[in-house]
Amino acid sequence: MPVIPIPRRVRSFHGPHTTCMHSACGPARTAQLVRSKYNNFDLYLKSRLMYGFVRFLLYFGCSLFTSLLWVALSALFCLQYVGVRVFLRLQYKLSIILLLLGHQRLDFSLLNDLLIYCMHVTMFLVGGLGWCFMVFVDM
Repeated sequence: MPVIPIPRRVRSFHGPHTTCMHSACGPARTAQLVRSKYNNFDLYLKSRLMYGFVRFLLYFGCSLFTSLLWVALSALFCLQYVGVRVFLRLQYKLSIILLLLGHQRLDFSLLNDLLIYCMHVTMFLVGGLGWCFMVFVDM
């Protein structure tokens, strides 16, 4: 019995990889391969076409999903960039108002560092997903 499960209809076809699959089975085979009523070359073509179609769907789906994630992360990065600029202006105006009112100014350093680190992570993800998307497109 082969290690790799081969459908019963295809077992009689001696394709380019069947010797490798049968040699991986271990000891000598006890039963000879039987002839089937199916045309082996037609089965081979159908299985190759189905395999190619499934592979195309897999790569296309992965590239579509990756490109959508890439667009979403790129938009998030742009929003973060604009948000940081707006937030820095707000911090500046808030600090001036608090100083004019005689209150102690707020420390935004931890929040600013967190925002910048989030932008760095988003930028790395945009670069990595862009690379993955191009890999899927090349395939």
